[in-house]
Amino acid sequence: MNPDLFVMTLGEVQTPIADGVFDPVKDEVVLKDGTVKTNYYRDVLGVKFYQPLDKSHFPQPPSGWCTWYYYYNRITAAEVQRNAEWIAANLKDYGAHYVQIDDGWQGTGAKGSARNWEATNTERFPKGMADMAKHIKSLGLTPGLWIAPHGQNNDDVVKANPGVFLLKPDGSTASDTWEGRFLVDPSNPASHEYLGRLFKRLSDWGYDYFKIDGQPIVVDKYGKTREFMKSPSGDAAGLYRKTIQTIHSAIGPNRYLLGCWGIPLEGAGILNGSRTGGDIVLGWGGFQVALRPTLQYYYLHNIVWYSDPDVVLVRSPLTLEQARAWATLQGLTGQALMSSDRLMDLGAERVELLRRIYPATDIRPLDLFPTERYKRIWDLKVNHLERRYDVVGVFNFDPEKADQVYLNWKELGLPTDKLVHVFDFWNKEYLGEWANGMAVPTSPTSCRVLTLLPASDKIQLISTSRHITQGPVDLVAVSQSAAGDSFKGTSRLVKNDPYQLSFAFPRGTNHVVARATARAGRSKLPVKISNHQGWATVEITSPETRKVDWEIQFAPGELYQFPPSEPVHLAAQRVGLDGVNLSWQEQYYLNAGYQVYLDGQLLGYTPEAKFPIRGLDAQATYTAKVKAVWEDGRESVRSGQIKFSLAALLPDKLSLAELEPARSTGQWDGYEIEELLTPAPLSVAGTHCDQGLSSFANSETEFDLKGLYGKFTALVGVDDRSDENASAQFLIFGDGKELWRSGTLKKSDQPKSVEFTIAGVRKLTLKISSPEQNANRTQADWIEPKVSKRDR
Repeated sequence: MNPDLFVMTLGEVQTPIADGVFDPVKDEVVLKDGTVKTNYYRDVLGVKFYQPLDKSHFPQPPSGWCTWYYYYNRITAAEVQRNAEWIAANLKDYGAHYVQIDDGWQGTGAKGSARNWEATNTERFPKGMADMAKHIKSLGLTPGLWIAPHGQNNDDVVKANPGVFLLKPDGSTASDTWEGRFLVDPSNPASHEYLGRLFKRLSDWGYDYFKIDGQPIVVDKYGKTREFMKSPSGDAAGLYRKTIQTIHSAIGPNRYLLGCWGIPLEGAGILNGSRTGGDIVLGWGGFQVALRPTLQYYYLHNIVWYSDPDVVLVRSPLTLEQARAWATLQGLTGQALMSSDRLMDLGAERVELLRRIYPATDIRPLDLFPTERYKRIWDLKVNHLERRYDVVGVFNFDPEKADQVYLNWKELGLPTDKLVHVFDFWNKEYLGEWANGMAVPTSPTSCRVLTLLPASDKIQLISTSRHITQGPVDLVAVSQSAAGDSFKGTSRLVKNDPYQLSFAFPRGTNHVVARATARAGRSKLPVKISNHQGWATVEITSPETRKVDWEIQFAPGELYQFPPSEPVHLAAQRVGLDGVNLSWQEQYYLNAGYQVYLDGQLLGYTPEAKFPIRGLDAQATYTAKVKAVWEDGRESVRSGQIKFSLAALLPDKLSLAELEPARSTGQWDGYEIEELLTPAPLSVAGTHCDQGLSSFANSETEFDLKGLYGKFTALVGVDDRSDENASAQFLIFGDGKELWRSGTLKKSDQPKSVEFTIAGVRKLTLKISSPEQNANRTQADWIEPKVSKRDR
């Protein structure tokens, strides 16, 4: 499988790229070769308390809005009301239903810190929290509340509830953490009565969604404070589970319970959902905070619980392209979808992004394993109303460089004997019908969303505009006449939201919409027809949110053709150790793009005068040919051609920083965000370096050198941004055999020089270990890591 590929499904999907079938009830995987892996989530993935997600009360993840990432703990009743009313008027019909009030509503403790759940901040919520919930419900929305329930800061509350909190013999607290200066004793029945009363009161206020924060802290402290418990126990996880079972019993099955902060796997089978990442930040770094847990923990989503990678932001300082990438992350994965901007301040283009991803849909992972690689191709496979198609997100995470990403139809599991229609969802543009694959241009920090539909000899419905999934949210029914020249269907439309149906035509033909009608009951609705070469659209607008019946009739149309001409001046530029980027002169005369061949085999289509080729043998010689192509598939008579050998393009010395690792582990341990916010050059003992590799302790990074280089050199050391007491040991392995180790290096140590022979080594692994308890805060650097060819 392409290591850049990340796969999800919506509907009953079967694909040749699946390795087997998973039964969530049995927790069992059956591979294609008949191998059975029992207790897969429990034993292989380490979800000790695995139970399949109960979807009887919440068939889909929650969608709505959270106060935290605009207001933080300075939220007020007036601002909640303004946003809730805006949601009701502008997003409710699109599927945004939850309004979750975060930190800031509660009272303070004796020292002024806000961990008193027995009181309300009356300055910010003068009418109380029950009144706030009532107003939100009056808008047809669902109120939610944040709380860190295991903690408490108010001394009076602790005194009024004897035995509830963990105390030392002298009466002082046994646990003072972010969760609160005091922590409930999970072994005392009085604590469970306290938690039950607390959540019954919050439920009686009218709240139906609870985000309980700091959960991994609670489990950790229960493992360290058992001597202060009423009934000491070494089963910290079991004690914790009893507390959240108490909470869930108090709120009942119809209220949503979200665990928060890190990955509280101890809550599996009890929590409806869980945050899987840290707090996002403003800008592109915030997107990466959501990206990492999506890739690393998506296998939990819609199987163990509904995953929540934290909120989606679309406001400045994000560019529109960056906001679109963030929206795509949410829309293609179906995770819990909570925005957190001041919604009434957003411009129309940014509101449009939210409207195309609400609500979160019933998307599930196909990749039932974690990943620690930034994957650029996100393939959502959809089966809805017998329409089978792929919605593919193509990402460029680089903040500076434009890129081309090659989509190989076979690697995506698409038929290899058919052409594939390509439609650009965000730009509402048909891109043609192509064989074998396509190179997709991407700008820095951006994302393209392409709909891929295997072509037939008839007109096909390729896209609908209501939602990024392009059908399951909006399309109720669709049918096509036996002759293939007419369609009828029913769609759910949102009031005053133009709804576009896009149709693609078989290659070499053209059609026009001869007639289109739309009705809601007896009311005839306005219809806008747009005819293009190779495709057409029909746009319907309804003054009310409702189901609409539509009919469309096509007629033959004229096809324009232009003879493509020969590409010239081909060049091949090396990329890594197994690839080249082809380029050629842009053409003066008209074409639809180019088709690229390698040793006579068609690789695919590109709209630009360049094409990426990967997976090459460095010792082989290749011949690449390029032909210009027209929309009907007609190619230029002559082709541009280049013959190249990758070995001849390899430099004598190469920095590992230029290579894409074959494997990388441990980079994303923990859930702190600071690791994303330090783009400064590497620095060890005051020595700065612009080029190198940096990762956190207890990680491995592997490079496939293919035996092409003979020597490795570098400087190693603990980065100046690590904690003061940080230390690390650097190890290097060649094809699994240890070649070198540094011994323990401290932050105060000067960088250590490395130089040794790696002749014949294919897999070079750089490993960092640390004895420190907080090793995830130890940043270790490989400065100027280079490989050079053997001496001749």
